[in-house]
Amino acid sequence: MRSTHPAYSRSIPPVCFLYIAWFVYLSTLSPTIFYRDTPEFANTAFTLGISHPAGFPIYNLMAKAVTFFPMGSVPFKVNLFSSLIGCLALGALYLTSLVFMRVIVGREHSDSYKWCALIPVGFLAFCIPFWSNTMLAEVYTLHSLFTILIILFLLLWKEREDVRFLYTAALVYGLSAGNHGTVAFYLPAILVLFFFWCRHDRWKHLSLCALFFLWGFSIYMYLPIRSLAEPTFDWGNPETLQGFLFQVTDQKDSHSHFAILNQAEVPSAAVAETTQSIMNWITGLFSKIWHIGSVFIGDVYKNLSLVSVLGFLLGAVICVRKSLPLFIFFVVVVGTNTAFFITWLGEAYLPSYIIVTLFTTLGLYQVIYTPWWKRSVDAISNNPGAGSLMNRSALVGIVLLLAIGLTIPWMVLKNYSRVDHSWNYLSETLTRQVYLSLPDKAVFVSGLSWFYFNYNQDVRRLRDDVKAVTTWDLISPHRTGLLTSRRYPNLILPDNEKHDFKSLEGISDYTQEFLEKNSVLTPVVMEHNSIVYEQTKFTSRWKPYRNILLQYDSPTVPSGNVFSHEQSWDEFKNLLAAELSRPNSGRDIDWLNNPKVWIYSMRNYFHATGNYELEREVLVTIGQFLGQNGNPQWAFQYLDNLIADHRLKKAKVLLDQIRAGFPEGFEAWLGQGLLFRAQGNQATAIEAFNKAVSLKPESFRVYVEMAGVYRELKKEGPAKKALVSAQQRVVNVRQVLQFKEELERFESAF
Repeated sequence: MRSTHPAYSRSIPPVCFLYIAWFVYLSTLSPTIFYRDTPEFANTAFTLGISHPAGFPIYNLMAKAVTFFPMGSVPFKVNLFSSLIGCLALGALYLTSLVFMRVIVGREHSDSYKWCALIPVGFLAFCIPFWSNTMLAEVYTLHSLFTILIILFLLLWKEREDVRFLYTAALVYGLSAGNHGTVAFYLPAILVLFFFWCRHDRWKHLSLCALFFLWGFSIYMYLPIRSLAEPTFDWGNPETLQGFLFQVTDQKDSHSHFAILNQAEVPSAAVAETTQSIMNWITGLFSKIWHIGSVFIGDVYKNLSLVSVLGFLLGAVICVRKSLPLFIFFVVVVGTNTAFFITWLGEAYLPSYIIVTLFTTLGLYQVIYTPWWKRSVDAISNNPGAGSLMNRSALVGIVLLLAIGLTIPWMVLKNYSRVDHSWNYLSETLTRQVYLSLPDKAVFVSGLSWFYFNYNQDVRRLRDDVKAVTTWDLISPHRTGLLTSRRYPNLILPDNEKHDFKSLEGISDYTQEFLEKNSVLTPVVMEHNSIVYEQTKFTSRWKPYRNILLQYDSPTVPSGNVFSHEQSWDEFKNLLAAELSRPNSGRDIDWLNNPKVWIYSMRNYFHATGNYELEREVLVTIGQFLGQNGNPQWAFQYLDNLIADHRLKKAKVLLDQIRAGFPEGFEAWLGQGLLFRAQGNQATAIEAFNKAVSLKPESFRVYVEMAGVYRELKKEGPAKKALVSAQQRVVNVRQVLQFKEELERFESAF
């Protein structure tokens, strides 16, 4: 009968496990868009748009196919795609673990591999980083699947000595680059295996592998081809060479890549002349590598299990002894992945978790089967009546496997409530209310919520009358021709040749001209956005409209808006209260990400426009509602407000509290200097500012304040020196304006 076939019997446990994982994933699946990137991926999958760098063309094309299923909403189907791919990744990882064991240990005892392979896969399946990415629209389950398939085909190439598996691995590697660009760091590891394992016709096979890789990598042609069609969501405009390179190289987040290693600078020739300085640099580099390793081990322990940590270490030792090329391959993958994402952790470490799973399989087999199995064979060969010894050793192994396997249902119970978002609609309700309040036929300058706006416009078909541009289209220094007449035929665009995009003021002037010209014909509305206030010269031109919205007040065609700042703030608080009254609003605080940004932006806007009383009300909200009471930065902002509003007695009381709580903090000394200056005590103010400079020498604010105090003291040399230091620390247009104002006062005084 079929049920007695060994292969059929061996397939029952993994198939049952995948069904269980599938139903668990379905029970936690988000019914709609979630936070962060999920409205973007729901949109770009449905409309075939261009996602954020590195574009994710293969993800969008594959997820697009799922949107044709005749069931559920678009975001639900794209979320479902993640869970489907997650289950496929788990099945592929189980098969990869079996092949890995056959390559390392041998085929003779393959019947004993299945449980050692299945249990570590269970650890991965229900750890929070993997599980939480199966219930929302994200690229990480597909990234995991591609990583597993690359390893699987390389191992099959080794096991079966069939070069077709090598070519398949190269093709999958090229396709995987179209989902997550960090697979580029697998290349050195893959080359290690290639040159160790390929004994004949290396350059021929390498050339063919390169061709298969390029065939897969050609999926990136999706970006310029689709960008030419001008989809609504067209990040970076990759139809241009500059935009394409910006996308593929992920320049957007380049500052966070290998963040910790970037701190280990190579010593200059002058410094490197001494042996001690070279040794100090090497020691610092090794300490950073040690830090990366300790962070990774701690992350594995937190998200997987102690068994995974021990299995990973033991499996690594065994792998070194059995196959050095494979060990080097896995170490390079883990090392580059963990170093690259040292500031991210979580789902970014999934490729490393895959290696941990493989090593844990090897470690479990070594602990559970190898010692007792060897004793049993030796005993039976020497004593035919020793079968009971084998039975006892097998029983011990079963008990150990069962005890370790019980960790999996415990992980499910522990993590279920944290991952479950089957109830969560909070991520779209608040933003939808904001967009419905936009004026008719407006030009909307979206900020942090532009993912949500594009989703509501493209997928839900809300506010088709509104034309939207993003803040980044207007003020980004990395301009890639985003605002073109072909893309925005109904907007009036400034002449690019008349503006210097290499300077902060040039970008600000371009933005202002864009707003001036378009506000003549239609309302131009923006959501509260601190970056706009910092990177433009015309904060006062934004007038309150409704809730978090501001309308640009053109000097030629005033908006005639009747809303006051107080009315807008009250409407926003009412919207927030309505969200808080929804069921389960306190269960998941991630929905507050957008409101947090809006609230902080309102604080900056009210301060910049001199609405100090409203700023204090917002600060109270930040302190109480967002839990920032006791935060030194929050306390300083409140102090700065009181000083700017000439409430010096209250400022003195607050300063005493800051000094008591943070006596040697930067905020305490800067606040003390500001208060002394406001009181006319310039000499003491200088002492406080000098102390603040010693704590935070990169601060622009301290130097520009010092320049003002020295100017008031008629000390030309120190004032000029402070101005030069302030100019060197300018990072935004607001600081440019502050510097120019102080420079004018300096020139008038001397």
